[in-house]
Amino acid sequence: MSARYMAATEVILGRAEGWRGNVRSNWIGSRFLNKRNTALAPDYITWSAGIGYLLGNVELRLDGTNLNDQRPPVAESELGDAQYYPLPARRLEVSARWLLGGSPH
Repeated sequence: MSARYMAATEVILGRAEGWRGNVRSNWIGSRFLNKRNTALAPDYITWSAGIGYLLGNVELRLDGTNLNDQRPPVAESELGDAQYYPLPARRLEVSARWLLGGSPH
C-alpha cells in the first residue's frame, strides 16, 4: 500500500536577513491502494513553494503545498469497499515566527 519509488527535489535560496524562498517537487510512483493489491493508482507529481522575509528575529512567510492541486487517491477508506481518501487539496499558509536570540546565521 506504499509506493515503491518516490523522489523529491528542492531548491532553497536566501540570505541571513532579507528575502528567502524555496521550490519543491515530489514524485510518488504507482502503488496499490488496498491490501489485496487489486486497486492500482497511477503516479503523480506535486509542487510546493514558499517565500519569506527575515528581519532581525522576526520571519514572515507565505507557503503553498500541492500548488498544482493533484487529488489522486492515497489510501483505502475504512468506510467501505472501493472508497478512497484523496490527497489533500492545494493549501496556502501565512505564518510569522519570533526567533529567540536573533536570526539564525
